[in-house]
Amino acid sequence: MYEKMIKSLDASILPDAETLISQLRQKLPGVYTEKEVESYSHALDLVLKIGIKLDYTPMMLYLPARPQLAETLVSQFQQLNKVLATRNQNKEWFHDFFGLFVAMPAHMGLSWSEIEEKVLERNK
Repeated sequence: MYEKMIKSLDASILPDAETLISQLRQKLPGVYTEKEVESYSHALDLVLKIGIKLDYTPMMLYLPARPQLAETLVSQFQQLNKVLATRNQNKEWFHDFFGLFVAMPAHMGLSWSEIEEKVLERNK
């Protein structure tokens, strides 16, 4: 599902993971308020880059995604922010974060094909 998007990224030019996480934290409020393909796909692009920098590419490519869907979008964002805030105490935090993040389009009514298209466009 994520293979084309991951392969569209040039790992050699990516900044360090903490810089990417900082960029993602700045982007997340817009994802919540806008609930649009453009803002979500930009954030997903950052999430995929973080995964690459943390050597989670095999997990993102080959393991089935286990979306963790909370009861509401508010709960989803609360859980995402908690995982980010406590990442230094959980070495598997990215796995948890990824599962929560890929479930968000279900709450927002977004199409995965449109999301994938936007990520690929961004990385041409």
